Amino acid sequence: MLHTQPKTPLRSAEVRSPAVEVARVPAIPLLRSEELFGKAREILIEHSGGFYRLRVTHSNKLILTK
Repeated sequence: MLHTQPKTPLRSAEVRSPAVEVARVPAIPLLRSEELFGKAREILIEHSGGFYRLRVTHSNKLILTK
């Protein structure tokens, strides 16, 4: 029995069933923490007239406080 490979392998995106329609939603903007913080460990964010502090903890987690 002879097995042949397709000339171009199918990628997972090409194997989707046309019966399953994906809901169209706007993409969520992605901001990397390195872009926000630079070399700093905390930043201030102004929102609706108030200020919030976003900081990186010693265990590398984010904390947002008003």
